[in-house]
Amino acid sequence: MDLLARLQAALGDRYTIERELGRGGMATVYLAADLKHHRPVAIKVLKPELAAALGPDRFLREIETAARLNHPHILALHDSGQAGGFLYYVMPYMEGESLRDRLEQEGQLPLEEALRITREVASALSYAHGHDVVHRDIKPENILLSGGEAVVADFGIARAITAAAAGTLTETGIAIGTPGYMSPEQATESERLDGRSDIYSLGCMLYEMLAGEPPYTGANARSVIAKQLTDPVPSVRRLRDTIPPAIDGAVSKALAKAPADRFVTAAQFAEALTPSVTGPVRLRLTARRILAAGAVTAAVGALVLTVIRWRAGVGPVLDPNLVAVAPFDVLDPKLDLWHEGLVDVLSRNLDGAGPLRTVSPTVVVRRWSGRADPTSAEELGRRTGARLTVFGNIVGAGLDTVRISASILDAASGNVVAQVERRDLTARMDRLSDSLTVALLRELGQTRPIAAVRLSSFGSTNLSALREFLRGEHFFRALALDSALAHYRHAIAADSTFAPALRRIYQVLWWQGHQDSLWVTYAFRAAALNHHLAPRESLLVTIDSLAAAINGAHWQRATGTAVWNEGQRLYRTLEEATRRYPEDPEIWYNLGEARYHFGFGPGGSATQRQIREAMDRAIALDSGFAPAIVSHTIECALRSQDVAAAQRYTRAYLALGRAADFFPVVAYIEDQLEADRSAARQGDSILAAMSGEQLLNTWFTLSGWPDTAEVDVSVARRLTEPRGVPIAGGDSSLAAVQLAYTLSYRGHLREALLAGGSQRPPWLVVEAALVGTIRPDSAGSEFARWLRDGANWFGLDDTPLALPWWTTRKDTLALLAFLRRADETERPAPGRGRAELWKYHNPLLDWRYSAAAARGYLALARGDTSDALNRFLALPDSLCPFCDDQRLISAQLLEARGREREAASSLDREVGHSPPSFWEPFWALERARVNERLGNRAKALAGYSFVAAVWMHADPELQPYVAEAHAGLKRLSGEPP
Repeated sequence: MDLLARLQAALGDRYTIERELGRGGMATVYLAADLKHHRPVAIKVLKPELAAALGPDRFLREIETAARLNHPHILALHDSGQAGGFLYYVMPYMEGESLRDRLEQEGQLPLEEALRITREVASALSYAHGHDVVHRDIKPENILLSGGEAVVADFGIARAITAAAAGTLTETGIAIGTPGYMSPEQATESERLDGRSDIYSLGCMLYEMLAGEPPYTGANARSVIAKQLTDPVPSVRRLRDTIPPAIDGAVSKALAKAPADRFVTAAQFAEALTPSVTGPVRLRLTARRILAAGAVTAAVGALVLTVIRWRAGVGPVLDPNLVAVAPFDVLDPKLDLWHEGLVDVLSRNLDGAGPLRTVSPTVVVRRWSGRADPTSAEELGRRTGARLTVFGNIVGAGLDTVRISASILDAASGNVVAQVERRDLTARMDRLSDSLTVALLRELGQTRPIAAVRLSSFGSTNLSALREFLRGEHFFRALALDSALAHYRHAIAADSTFAPALRRIYQVLWWQGHQDSLWVTYAFRAAALNHHLAPRESLLVTIDSLAAAINGAHWQRATGTAVWNEGQRLYRTLEEATRRYPEDPEIWYNLGEARYHFGFGPGGSATQRQIREAMDRAIALDSGFAPAIVSHTIECALRSQDVAAAQRYTRAYLALGRAADFFPVVAYIEDQLEADRSAARQGDSILAAMSGEQLLNTWFTLSGWPDTAEVDVSVARRLTEPRGVPIAGGDSSLAAVQLAYTLSYRGHLREALLAGGSQRPPWLVVEAALVGTIRPDSAGSEFARWLRDGANWFGLDDTPLALPWWTTRKDTLALLAFLRRADETERPAPGRGRAELWKYHNPLLDWRYSAAAARGYLALARGDTSDALNRFLALPDSLCPFCDDQRLISAQLLEARGREREAASSLDREVGHSPPSFWEPFWALERARVNERLGNRAKALAGYSFVAAVWMHADPELQPYVAEAHAGLKRLSGEPP
């Protein structure tokens, strides 16, 4: 009987062996069919001489460690055993190719793809090293590429073989590890191997992906090992000079001969590679947001810490109807997903049952420590303010059955008040979680009124969908958006009615800056399916659908009024959400998002302080929730010149230790914030390695920082350089627009006009004309053409922007002509539609607002300041939330009439366009002037300081304003500015 037949005879009751897949130094791999689960598997059978040298029982015990590893980039271990003299283990069969196959086809890989693969492998290594498992054989053959992701195979196998062999491996002639990839200490058979050995192997693999060959080659294994031990560490740039120096340095550090000279952890190695990370996060910056007026303002605020209410001398006040579901102890590695997954499912099922509310799962996970026991559960209750805590364990009860034991603890007394136990098929965890929910509610219903509750309030009863959603949640928290999106899409493929997954897809696409109108449909689909969800989940779906409606209105070019009305609905919903769930970080995060993007309208706008306060509250509740840490917080802090606060955010994000998508942007900003600018810095190398999208994100975050070094200008100039990756969702032509915005904001109007190209932005032409950069006759001709044909720019008509110019020239004829046109638009003549009259009308410059503003400008041009002031004060903010030039004129007219306190009050409203506007320094200067006259020294100093910094290097036409700011600083401080 041949080997294949013998193997089939030994395993025939469980597997059908189909064919041999390949052979390696330690094992032969076969493709087989799992008869019980009807799935393809890969069976690795150890070579007979190796199996004979091992102690089989010990090998199987040791391999259990590998079986407990559960990570998205680690190939799981299904089974292992001994049969018919064979020692074997079983893994999933992965369709696709190995990294070795890929390297043989292509040689060198693209930089960003090589770094992505390395980061994913490093993530797996970091997880395994945390469980005291060293791979010992990292090489391209053991890296499988499936579905666009890298998966590490044979994890823990080398350790199991080494431990089981107990020093007898040399007798078999089989070595653990592969020359060319094994570390020097492994090659010399050191008994002290730790995770740094794997880091060396990973460095070798990255070197090969970049250079097309391993770092050390030779005629045989002995010569390769000799070079590893004696030759200098080679630079990958000698074979590929386009590799950034920072990446080359990271590879060299990983390849250091002494373990002490390498990265301490795989996570550190991954972090060193992130300047070239692929799949960057886009900060919701779309073409329309760049071209139309920016969303809202942002500013400085203090970190909000969690407030724990104490009853005098007794301890924390515990809410009797608040439930915290703790992570369950899992005693079967195949069920590890449910360690935290059951927290999500039960929390959603219990939330809203009668008077019950549940603590956010993310808060629970961050505040949980210890094991599932009464002591840890009581501590969780005190940390979260929940009087009721649920804890328990999950164990396998046979080959295909699982048992869950759960306890309810009263955190006030420390007593367990109820215990329940349920079991079901492993494949029916959805049904099991529902039956467990019923049992828990039955116990809780003995002391409080709980009506009938619809189960599966998670949003899906499909187990596959639940699994994929929970995996996606793990990646979303870390802002690993590509991975999160893949899992959410898998969840929807399994259950197209899964509302929370649809909602998350909308959020991920929002983060990734998608510019088409299709991405909002995911939120609308979730809203249509918002039935029978847990109250918290239902609120979150509603919140996102309202935000999507505002974005949808934007794409449909709705008026400012429509956008503002939807924003008010969103705010009311968020107020209800924060009232019901004051300790929920995601709800506070959503409030911060809403304040930033939609916080405008009559009565003022959301301030930078308010935006950061909401985000800070979310961070205080869950310091590991990456979206809250980097969502506008750094930008808001920098816009208010609060560098210390910005550094708190950058360092909090970098300290998470994740090689997440936004890492290179934050790393660059942190580098720029260092106080000692003369010190050696990595900023240039980080920028050089960035993709276009990463540069765009960096520019957007820095665009409002008025630092005197003008880092924002440097980044904006980089955007215009030719790159392999497009920006702004694929429209690389916008790079010139972004540069023009930044140069304009910084007062470099001449350069901005050149950067704008042949189709100069209308707002830039107006700005340059008003300060004298463009000659009056040229400007007049340009604006006359606008009045005749419309100022068409990317489908928007910005003709109303010329109103201040005509006013300064006292051109009442042009103002009257504009007014007639605006009135015709309001009341079109028979047979003439509005679209015909004003083909490219900008909805954010509502025609009713434009007509009303034109009457104010006309009065001002005629010298009637009283009528002008009344007309400007009567302008409805809701029709044009971003028309700050009229509001600035109103403030100046109020000052001229001696109404300085009213002027100061109106100027307290923050401008804060995103990206920043040329008018912001004028606004700050006017605020400084009036507050100095009123004796408000702090506000005056802040305004003068801002102008002096942001326009330090501005064009000559703007230097008189800079001189005025310096003089104001000198008067107020008593020192030379």
